[in-house]
Amino acid sequence: MGKIFAYFIYLLTQAVTTAVGWMSRKTLRRTASFIGWVMYIIPGFGSLCRKNIHAAFPEMPDEKVRETALKSLQNLVLTLEEFFWIQRHPEKFTEYLDRQDCEECCLAGLAHTASGKSAILVTPHLGNWEFAGRTLASYYKFRMATVVRSSRNPYLDKLISDGRKSGDVKIIFSKGAAKAMHHAMNDGYAIGILIDQNTRVRHGGVFVNMFGLPVPVSRAPAVLAKGKDCFIAVGTVLRDGDRYRAILRQLPKPSSEYASDEELIQAITIISEEFIRMAPEQYLWMYKRFQYIPPDVSEEVRKRFPDYAIETTPSFYSNAERRCNKKRNKDWQ
Repeated sequence: MGKIFAYFIYLLTQAVTTAVGWMSRKTLRRTASFIGWVMYIIPGFGSLCRKNIHAAFPEMPDEKVRETALKSLQNLVLTLEEFFWIQRHPEKFTEYLDRQDCEECCLAGLAHTASGKSAILVTPHLGNWEFAGRTLASYYKFRMATVVRSSRNPYLDKLISDGRKSGDVKIIFSKGAAKAMHHAMNDGYAIGILIDQNTRVRHGGVFVNMFGLPVPVSRAPAVLAKGKDCFIAVGTVLRDGDRYRAILRQLPKPSSEYASDEELIQAITIISEEFIRMAPEQYLWMYKRFQYIPPDVSEEVRKRFPDYAIETTPSFYSNAERRCNKKRNKDWQ
């Protein structure tokens, strides 16, 4: 029964995506606008977005917070629609994309990989994040290995993975991804990672500052870059009216010059935050980004966390971190 239900969901999704492929861009925007509005008024969706935006931008007026939250949900729907629409109209991607803000950095990355060295390209859930890898693979012929989360439905996995394969793209599922990413880099692939998700310290996360709040982020880019002369850049594809604006920015110094994983991941997060500030209404705020409160934050910072945030417990950390926290607690006492 489980397989039958999974296949039914796949067929239903296939029918919806086929219908999306026949829509005009104007219809896509109108549909996304309506569905996003419906999501906004559903309990939990709109309120979660507003809480996150308020935490990130405490100075933003309430009316602007509500407007940003609504547009964020509409952007999410439009991103999903465009993901399937572009598969039917691949030639349109060339027509609507502006690349002047990524050209120089992309060419530098290509030159780096052409010499046999590694590249890691990071993007936040901003604008149309699905188009970031397509830009690199289609235009600049990067051999991309993209890390994605697997679905419980294997049929949907194939449908979504096929949609991400533009140019020479290799799909790496997040479960057991570390070894697969190392192999892909050794085979000459550039690694593409969506990094702005909560990762417990015991699973390879590290706390960095984002919008003045500590958040746990995967340290994967830093781990992959160790011992390598690695090209690392942060990119995004923002909507600019009816067009898309691709941006790619290299880290301010070579990966080998960062003193720690925390310093390198913080540098990535700083650039990601700068991009989000360019278009906060295009960021994915429907996610508990500020979920974990580390034990050593000040009371002032603690008050800025949304009401869904929870204190980290020893199980959040690795064994080494647990011992470190125990020592801190004793020192405080």
